[in-house]
Amino acid sequence: MSRYDATALDYEIEIEPIAEQVVARLGGRGPVSELHDRARRLAAALAQAGVASQGPPMARFFDTGAYDPADTDYEVCLALVRDERGRTPDRVGDLPTTLIPAHHAMVVRHRGPYRTLGEAHAALHRELEAVGYRLAGPVTEVFIEGPAEGRSSDDYLTEVRYPFAR
Repeated sequence: MSRYDATALDYEIEIEPIAEQVVARLGGRGPVSELHDRARRLAAALAQAGVASQGPPMARFFDTGAYDPADTDYEVCLALVRDERGRTPDRVGDLPTTLIPAHHAMVVRHRGPYRTLGEAHAALHRELEAVGYRLAGPVTEVFIEGPAEGRSSDDYLTEVRYPFAR
């Protein structure tokens, strides 16, 4: 694990290996304000199909240009539990599943309201530029602690991952 210090915004940036995982996903273009509704619908679809998930919900963002919270291409995902033979379904009801391959990412953990996540993204952007790396896949936000755990927004914990290439 490598560490970078983004002192201007008080973030500790780490390079971490991200394990391969199969996720169920619900995505499309739309406002980010619908993210939590999408996550609830995804969790309900898994429950209705009797498919188990593991780990916190996450969102993957696909737009490479300027970020527009009113019109963004993103998906919410839940990692699936493999059956006794190591398999996962290709679909959960009408929803597709996908394999997210193992990769390395620059990672920060952001404590605070979702509206301040832009600070974490800015720190990661600056660090990518400073070390000469480029973004190599969708940006991912992992919602480790949030409203589902009854937390105050000041105590939300979100991991922001930037997959990179040299």
